[in-house]
Amino acid sequence: MTTRRLFFALWPDEAGRDALLAAARDARFAPGGRAVPRHNLHLTLCFLGDTDAATEARARERAALIRHPPVPVTFDALEWWSGPRVLVAVAPDEVAAPLARGICPHIKSFRAHVTLAREVPGPARERAEMTPVAWSCDRFVLVESRRGAPYSIVGEWPLYTRE
Repeated sequence: MTTRRLFFALWPDEAGRDALLAAARDARFAPGGRAVPRHNLHLTLCFLGDTDAATEARARERAALIRHPPVPVTFDALEWWSGPRVLVAVAPDEVAAPLARGICPHIKSFRAHVTLAREVPGPARERAEMTPVAWSCDRFVLVESRRGAPYSIVGEWPLYTRE
């Protein structure tokens, strides 16, 4: 059985990525570790993992039914998470959580974040404020993750303004 490693995400434009990276640098967190490639920065809504064709088809069908307004997300702090040893930019969860649960109702917990670096040794502090960075996302995407390769968008759906 063939599977693909998939997740749903909010995918920023180039300006959004640049603004987030600049704000993270300005926060002077200096974490070390391995930086996530700029072109892979995103906000995961729901991680599907290794997904067979039938499960992927059901996920796409569910995604096509989503009717949600565009999502404004503002990242305002950096945090070091000790368990996975990652540096993340965080945003208030309530902004993207309803969309995440609409796509994947089985989600038990959700934390709005963008991973900036992996394998980060413990810093002197676990949280740092940063200049707020706003992303306005008018679509969500299905992404394939392959080891050693840039993420690939394999599906996308618009977010709608309520009328």
